[in-house]
Amino acid sequence: MGVIRVAGYGRLDATGPGGAPDGGGTAPPEVPATAVPGACPSCGLPGDADDRWCESCGYDLDIPVPPVAERPPPRRVVTPSGHGPVCSACGTATIGSDGWCEACGRPFNPRDHVESDLGLVAMVSNRGLRHRRNEDSAALRVLRMPDGSDHVVAVVCDGVSSSPRPDEASATAAETACATMAATLVEGCGPAKATSAGVAAAASAVARMPGAEDEGNAPACTLVSAIMTPGEITVGWVGDSRAYWLADPDSGADDPADGDDTLPGTSTLPRGAAGEPYGPDDDPAEIRRTPSALLTEDDSWATRMIALGAMSEAEAYADRRAHAIVSWLGADAGEVRPRVTSLRPSGPGVLLLCSDGLWNYLSVAPTLAAMVLPDALDQPLAAARRLTGFALDHGGADNITVALIPYHPPGDPVRGPDHD
Repeated sequence: MGVIRVAGYGRLDATGPGGAPDGGGTAPPEVPATAVPGACPSCGLPGDADDRWCESCGYDLDIPVPPVAERPPPRRVVTPSGHGPVCSACGTATIGSDGWCEACGRPFNPRDHVESDLGLVAMVSNRGLRHRRNEDSAALRVLRMPDGSDHVVAVVCDGVSSSPRPDEASATAAETACATMAATLVEGCGPAKATSAGVAAAASAVARMPGAEDEGNAPACTLVSAIMTPGEITVGWVGDSRAYWLADPDSGADDPADGDDTLPGTSTLPRGAAGEPYGPDDDPAEIRRTPSALLTEDDSWATRMIALGAMSEAEAYADRRAHAIVSWLGADAGEVRPRVTSLRPSGPGVLLLCSDGLWNYLSVAPTLAAMVLPDALDQPLAAARRLTGFALDHGGADNITVALIPYHPPGDPVRGPDHD
């Protein structure tokens, strides 16, 4: 199987134990970053003097670290103040002309906290509390089609921390995939074909980045995308960034008993539960609502072992290699084949795209739905901020990216596209 990437945890040789975290999707242990000699500047884990990579977070220890002044505990939710850029470390709008925060002494990077709100889709991307930089990226588009309908395209990418320039890889992939999908849709192609074209273009763009020939350790990232058209959602992915369908609690789609997560990385959408959009003569009360569910399946070592029948689920997720990714975008990824799925929800809800900086802390679909709905149907940016704040409040050990796309079934008598 060769070398397997471990997003955020270095690289792992499939023939032996590696540095992947234990199963269960939990975040790395909370270790405060300190000035202890030999400690990782990203997560604070002590290491040996001759280490090249941090065994916990994959940080490149050869990168010089700028001095950072002692600072107060970070404010967990960063909210733009309207008075200039906000420091994601301390939450204040005190960025000086030299590019450093005057309150906490940390260098400012515009990618530390990024927001975008296009009305029909919104996203938030945050560096988190322990990474030196934000290696996630997202790209959004809203297209007005010739028939007057709106198509939404969203892409979220997570850079592989053990690779060189993962932040550039994720940005390249997100923008390339989103632009290609949009152009392909405008040309008249269907969402599934547009998804495949976008991922292929992104894979090619990342593979051509400078440094791709660097001894098999090329820039790399994961990708998850969504195309929302009236009546249908199409999702594509490579790696372990995820897509969730979150049903409006008022629709009655979620069973109150659905609290257990069948994770660690397998789709939880029941067979036959996708439903159909409303028809002109349908009684909404008689339509089976689509329940909240994880729509993607992680391209991870554990899911691969289970699919091959080599291990039971319990054995696979108990292995330290469980969450090592087996598919990614990059020059050393081999042939990239995205997995694509479609959903035709029968009730209102939102589509969530996210990196593992969120789902490491909260991965149960009905719980995610209860946290953001029904508000996210009208205010997706506020809901994306809420999910980002949750991840920060619970440790923020990784970069966090959240994109939300509200969905209203065609013909919905309450919240359809013609509803004023």
